[in-house]
Amino acid sequence: MGLDYLYTHFFTKQNVKRQLITIFIFAIIIPVFLVGSIMFFFSNRQLRRSYQYLVESDAIRIRSILLTTTLPFYDIYESLAQDEALKALLTKEYNCDEDVFYALNQYNRLQELLSANASLSTIKIYTQPEMLRSLSDHQFFFPIDESIRSKDWYHKAISNSGNFWKSSARIDRLGNSYWELSYYCHIPLPESGTYAILVMTVSNNHLRSLIKNKNSQVYICVNEDPVFYSSIRSHEGTSFPVTIDDSAPYYSVTGNMKIKGDNVLTSVVSLTPYRTQDRIYILSADTNALPYIQQTNLAFILVLLFAIFIPALIFILFAKYFSARIQSLRLAMHKVSNHNYEIVDLVQGDDELSAAFHDLKTMVEKIKAAEGEIYMAQIREQNFSNQQQQMELKLLINQINPHFLYNTLETIRMKAFSDGNKEVATAIKLLGKSMRYVLNNTKTSSTTLSKEIDYTLTYLSIQLLRFEDRLCYSLTLDDTIAPDHYQILPLLLQPIVENAISHGIEPTGKKGHIIIKIRAIEKKLFVANIYDNGIGMSKEQLKTVLTSLLLPPKTEERGIGLSNINNRIKLFYGPEYGLTIKSKKNFGTLVTLKIPLYNLLEEDS
Repeated sequence: MGLDYLYTHFFTKQNVKRQLITIFIFAIIIPVFLVGSIMFFFSNRQLRRSYQYLVESDAIRIRSILLTTTLPFYDIYESLAQDEALKALLTKEYNCDEDVFYALNQYNRLQELLSANASLSTIKIYTQPEMLRSLSDHQFFFPIDESIRSKDWYHKAISNSGNFWKSSARIDRLGNSYWELSYYCHIPLPESGTYAILVMTVSNNHLRSLIKNKNSQVYICVNEDPVFYSSIRSHEGTSFPVTIDDSAPYYSVTGNMKIKGDNVLTSVVSLTPYRTQDRIYILSADTNALPYIQQTNLAFILVLLFAIFIPALIFILFAKYFSARIQSLRLAMHKVSNHNYEIVDLVQGDDELSAAFHDLKTMVEKIKAAEGEIYMAQIREQNFSNQQQQMELKLLINQINPHFLYNTLETIRMKAFSDGNKEVATAIKLLGKSMRYVLNNTKTSSTTLSKEIDYTLTYLSIQLLRFEDRLCYSLTLDDTIAPDHYQILPLLLQPIVENAISHGIEPTGKKGHIIIKIRAIEKKLFVANIYDNGIGMSKEQLKTVLTSLLLPPKTEERGIGLSNINNRIKLFYGPEYGLTIKSKKNFGTLVTLKIPLYNLLEEDS
């Protein structure tokens, strides 16, 4: 009854594909995930324990090194404390500095100890200043002066019958600071009723040669003193990187700890040197352990996901194929109901589903045929729109205003009648030539590039009569272009030049320059650059002109001629061609014309 209820109230309310996927999840995915999670947990714990053992072993190794290094220091102290020659040296009264110097140099025991023990860096004996008289720069013997009496270790040494360890900073002759571990011993001198203090320093170089481990960071301190040894030298003299419970007689902790802001697998152990109450704390941190564990965990997770994903993908594809025949019919009917008739024939076979799908396809074909009739009507409407664009092109061509030619001709004619000037006669000839070109090309859609250039130069010659020395120009033609062999839409270059003179150069009242450069790009694109050094445009004015290029010309303001040309080019050659404008206030304007390059000879061949 339980399975029947589950099937009736759960499985039958889902489609076939979801039913199959649900069974796959409970039968495959969940067991694999549980087994993989258990394996991940135990393998991760074992890997972490292995690294903890390694880092703890390294800390114990360093502790053993420190133990064997510090142990001989007590033996040295006992031998010196019982050395009668040293006592006699320290209690004898000397008459002059030479006697002191001679006596100290005759005592070789300290030099022998220093040479015989690689772990020793320095041996110093601090004694009463009366004994050394004025001598203060000996290698081994130093007076207990005011600077020494102010040291913490001095007060501890004279008040404590036992010996102790302490770290301190030492500054070498070059001013560099080094931290060292020193052993302080109280040597009583009952013969004179005084005392001496023996200070032996552990060689950090010796420790470094024994401790070195490329895979670990090491920090060592004594009691609560700063770190006197670190594998990272810049950390020497800093506080111990972790908090320590110094109340425990023996300290040993291994785990994840924060070292200088980074989470690192760390082991901290303590060492009580022989015959002292001090604690030396050793920290060994494996900086690569946690990243390696994380990488291993990530690799395990990726393998587990791969083991789940690939079978899941295969099963989902199978479930999709299994339920495709049922889903295809339902989805196809849903598309048709939403006016989407692009259905794919996925229902194969000879059963009722395939018959129903065949009837649906027949209905869709009839609907698509009706839509085809509508599409043909839209094509006819588009053809009509294209005809309208051709008419608009002709209207734009007719907008090239010839009134300039007539008015100028009348002015020149009146001047010729009144003065009989040869210059005026030349102007009439140029104007007539210009007028004929305009009238002959008003209703045509192409001319040669040489004729268009000749017309533009004629216009500039007329303007030279007007402006005289205030205007000069240059025209550069690419050597690869033969002007007689290429055709161009008429009346393109001259209006741009006219716009440059009227709106660019004339308002300045200064001498103007027109530069025309014509070139071809890969024998496919015709590019003409027309530059003037006129008044230029601000960013706001340039934005207005660029906007007007996309609109039909309406008034006689600046940019109308350019708008006319741009619209003609786009209507005739296509929307990817036209004009581009760059301008800077008080610097000038550059207009670039781009159209296809048509070679008349190639077309004829």
